[in-house]
Amino acid sequence: MSTSRPFAYLRPPRGSLSSILKVVAIAGGILLLSKFIWVTDDSAPSFSVPSSSVKALQQEKIPAKIWQTWSTPSVLLADEDKARARTWQEKNPHYRYELLTDQGAETFVREHFDDDAMIRDVFLNLTDTILRADFLRYLILLAEGGVYADLDVECHEPIDTWTPVALQGKPGVVIGIEADRKPVENDAKLYYDHREHIWGITNWTFTSKRGHPFMRFVAERVAKNLREVAQKQEWTLSTMELSYKEVIDATGPRAFSEAFLAYASRVTGTDVTYADATMLEEPKMIDDILILPIRAMSIAEADRTVEGAHSPSWPAVIYHWSAGTWKKTHFQKPEIKTEG
Repeated sequence: MSTSRPFAYLRPPRGSLSSILKVVAIAGGILLLSKFIWVTDDSAPSFSVPSSSVKALQQEKIPAKIWQTWSTPSVLLADEDKARARTWQEKNPHYRYELLTDQGAETFVREHFDDDAMIRDVFLNLTDTILRADFLRYLILLAEGGVYADLDVECHEPIDTWTPVALQGKPGVVIGIEADRKPVENDAKLYYDHREHIWGITNWTFTSKRGHPFMRFVAERVAKNLREVAQKQEWTLSTMELSYKEVIDATGPRAFSEAFLAYASRVTGTDVTYADATMLEEPKMIDDILILPIRAMSIAEADRTVEGAHSPSWPAVIYHWSAGTWKKTHFQKPEIKTEG
């Protein structure tokens, strides 16, 4: 997770009948799924998707769209950010590239979530930049689908090659392992619960079909997390001041990883844990979610320790530069200050 976030909603020219029909079809599909998919807690499955909706979703492809977010339009990006953004366009010339800025984020959410007051209102009331940025990426892919990438991520391999040939067309979501190893020195700065095994998936790059129930699950879970944190600390969404750990847990990669395990458990009817996706040497499907080995999206982490996942035979499809400047403003709470 990095500051590659917030948000110029750039739309392609409108005016043709086909464009209008496409927008209507997308909105209708999202509305249909929103009527049948919901999540309230982590108990037994409480949602169902009509077989007709499942079949329609299976027939769809992950849209050829690349999404990035930042506070300014692309012309004002730093040179290194422009260079990294170009890798996505050069490696994927047939994909549509869009950058959402601060100015366009609220328009995007208002237009796509007008009938979803809970999600819309939580987002619009947030003022913390990183919380909005994290939440926005999930909403983008829920509403329109495609590929999301932080601005400090560069593309190394064409997106169409990320899925093995034998699995082409099958995944509804593609995610990558971020960390998969035993704790090492200084891990306390990242993992405050002193876990015996560090495991998680990246939220700096992932892909999804539009309206996928996993993205709905993530969006509603994150909205719930934010409301609960605000209530517990007697803040409002607009005055929240979260620590580094709280950001990671509420909206960041920890939230994304826990949401994946909870969702996978629901749809498979089994207790899915990190053990079901640890030490992967090749991609693995759980339901219609494709999990890429650690080297694919987290090569720096793959080479970090001896006791951990490496997947040396799998290519690095992206490289994450870990800019992460937002972290400097979220280490301020006494209970999470660290040395170094």
